[in-house]
Amino acid sequence: MDGRTAAQRAATPARPRGRNVRWAVISALTVLTITSYLDRGNLSVAAPVIREDLGFSATQMGLVLSAFVWPYAIMNLPAGWAIDRFGPKVIMTVAALLWSVAGAATGLARNVAAFLGLRVVLGIAEAPLFPGALKATDQWFPDHEKARATSVYIAATQVGLAIAPPITTALLIAVDWELMFVLVGALGLVGVLCWWLAYEKPGRHRRVSREELAYIEENQRSAAVAGSSAGVGRQWARLFRYPTIWAMIIGGFCLQYVFWFYITWLPSYLESAQHFSISAAGLLSAVPYLAGGIAVVLGGRFSDALVRRGMRPMDARRRTIAGGSLLTAFALGATALSANAAMAVTLLTVGMFTYSLTTASYWALASDVAETSTMVGSIGSIQNFGGFLGGAFAPIATGMIVDRLGGFVPALVVAAVLLLVSVVSYGFLVRRKLPV
Repeated sequence: MDGRTAAQRAATPARPRGRNVRWAVISALTVLTITSYLDRGNLSVAAPVIREDLGFSATQMGLVLSAFVWPYAIMNLPAGWAIDRFGPKVIMTVAALLWSVAGAATGLARNVAAFLGLRVVLGIAEAPLFPGALKATDQWFPDHEKARATSVYIAATQVGLAIAPPITTALLIAVDWELMFVLVGALGLVGVLCWWLAYEKPGRHRRVSREELAYIEENQRSAAVAGSSAGVGRQWARLFRYPTIWAMIIGGFCLQYVFWFYITWLPSYLESAQHFSISAAGLLSAVPYLAGGIAVVLGGRFSDALVRRGMRPMDARRRTIAGGSLLTAFALGATALSANAAMAVTLLTVGMFTYSLTTASYWALASDVAETSTMVGSIGSIQNFGGFLGGAFAPIATGMIVDRLGGFVPALVVAAVLLLVSVVSYGFLVRRKLPV
């Protein structure tokens, strides 16, 4: 249950009608997310043209393509601390400006070192995005709307993955690859402007009504406003003493491993294991992401519905994650056993759908697992650090498994087993709230 008496719940303000500024904040976060994913994804589409134009080898291009992931994963740790210490407005504005400039400047690169440097800067700059978005959501939304709100901009990641190839391809056809990077980078400035105009703390925002402010504050946990940013550094270090944090790191590693397995190896699986043509594999690869975008929103609504029915927010999040992980493990296990190409595509789409049911709760959990909101950004970034370690290992490990164990069947089995580890982590080990 949520810990409130029946009288307290009856006195809770109703959802305000008319203008709701909190959803304008989510809209700005959604624009930022889409522009960031366009900057992440445009290089992979332009890679063949760049290789031909500049004479890069496949190995050199592979180094450039992987240069984003490691700095992004590592910088999640200080990014979360910075968000908690200085707030999301300034940190995310500077970060978005930096990733837009780095993305646009990629069009000026002419050698491997320049590409590597700019991709490293891009990874560093984009690290504060989701911890900052989580912090803003925690400030602006009541407990029973947090997963739903989070699902909107998390669904934008799936939209970004789906639209990046056609948008980038269209720009490559219309202009050269250099100008394509400049134009995509310039879109980020639109996101920066939207964010700067939309965000401020609820109590300081000039456009928030008294009704909406009361609705937000009275429907958040009572300790949400406790704590001070002054001691964030000491509290950050203490987070690693808690078993719950390590369970979230391990669970995040397993979840993101599977997601990056899809991102990096799905087209190759469809071509080599299921014998689709390159063009067909490219089109079919977009289908799971479209299904995933729908599931992100549904998963967020389902998790919030559990909270409205009286379940403790932390339990609603972790059980949604564990349930989605279990269903995805079954889907990937069945894919490994499938000898029919159409069935394999269907099962992979089902797998991405059930996986995506977890993603809004994955982020909302970082908000609900703590006693106060002081360390929300840090907890989210630490979990995402573990997640991106899984994302960094997935392409390498999958390639080694395919080469050494004879195909994609063992790779799918490994992914399914890791999902079962995620079930244990979130379903059984993440149980106690963090006293921060």
